[in-house]
Amino acid sequence: MTSVVEKPDETGVRERYGGAATGPSGLRPVVIGLIILAAATGVFAWALTWTTGPARLDTRAPLPAIAQVPEFSLIERSGEPVTNADLLGKVWIADFIFTRCGGPCPELSARMRSLQYAFADSPDVRLVSICLDPQNDTPAALQHYAKRFQADGDRWWFLTGTDDKYVHALVEKGFLQSVVPATGESPLLHSTYVVIVDRQGRIRAAHNGLDAGMQDAVLRDVNKLLAEPSGS
Repeated sequence: MTSVVEKPDETGVRERYGGAATGPSGLRPVVIGLIILAAATGVFAWALTWTTGPARLDTRAPLPAIAQVPEFSLIERSGEPVTNADLLGKVWIADFIFTRCGGPCPELSARMRSLQYAFADSPDVRLVSICLDPQNDTPAALQHYAKRFQADGDRWWFLTGTDDKYVHALVEKGFLQSVVPATGESPLLHSTYVVIVDRQGRIRAAHNGLDAGMQDAVLRDVNKLLAEPSGS
């Protein structure tokens, strides 16, 4: 049985998490996982202010520089290593998925596919899906998954690692998004936000990837970053 759980936060914005929960008591591990997720970090709730604060209501205002993405080294579905340096000079959109996800990941990937088409004429834009289950998200598995969503290998990268702790720490500390590993019957839980990173490798915005207006918001923010003077 697959489960997607919606939890209203204090501001009324819904956060959705999904994963495979097995057996008739599958809902209980998901609920427990959500409690752990809420307790694990306040960063995810803090990230909501990036898109709901007063400055974000003015579409002309420059996007704030939230944090610098740290150095990382991962493996693309092609088998080639990718580091943060390979993305410098590009504006990129990151989401966080795993290939066996029975919850929101396919919807997130479908929306990333729409963004791929929307930015087809923007050579300085990249899409990056960071995969949260390295044991199963092998390059071969990612090749199959990427083909399912017509991902252009030059424009949309799927990155995995060899150690789930490394990947989860990168997502939590580097991208300020929550991940709760699978334990026993509890499924892997993760943020459904997409994060926008500028040419200097700085996080500049985040949007819930499942919100109806996500694509318009991402288009607006990415085009704003593309228009910034080099080195700003």
